[in-house]
Amino acid sequence: REFLRAINQFATTLTKMFLCNGNFELQLWNNYFHLAVAFLTQDSLQLENFSQAKRNSILAKYGDMRATIGAAIRDMWYNLGHHKIEFIPGMVGPILEMTLVPELELRRSTIPIFFDMMLCEYQLTKGFSRFEDEILHKLDSEVEGGRGDEQYKQLFESM
Repeated sequence: REFLRAINQFATTLTKMFLCNGNFELQLWNNYFHLAVAFLTQDSLQLENFSQAKRNSILAKYGDMRATIGAAIRDMWYNLGHHKIEFIPGMVGPILEMTLVPELELRRSTIPIFFDMMLCEYQLTKGFSRFEDEILHKLDSEVEGGRGDEQYKQLFESM
């Protein structure tokens, strides 16, 4: 919970001081996204790997922090405005890794980032080949590694 609070404080500072008025700091924003995804995907938060009793205990005490940080990542992505293009294709893999976590609320809030990435690249280049190449490469790698499930596929297609 303390790490989540620290990450949220980092996000607040980034948004206030390193987004507008020529103060944009690509590396700080990149660090935020990688830190937040690493937090979200850490083994100790993967509730589906625990017994039902332990899962219920964690949920009662802390809630599902994955959904919380996933929504924060999504909000920070949309805060980027015209800077989003600087994170394509570099953030495709980390966002994909995050959306593959088998938690429905997290998936619903973060899968749309992919479509926003495509739109962002399309508006600038009239295509989205950089995004397409990266997502196909990363998705192939993740699926071969045993990640992804039928629910993910169906949700991705329906969205």
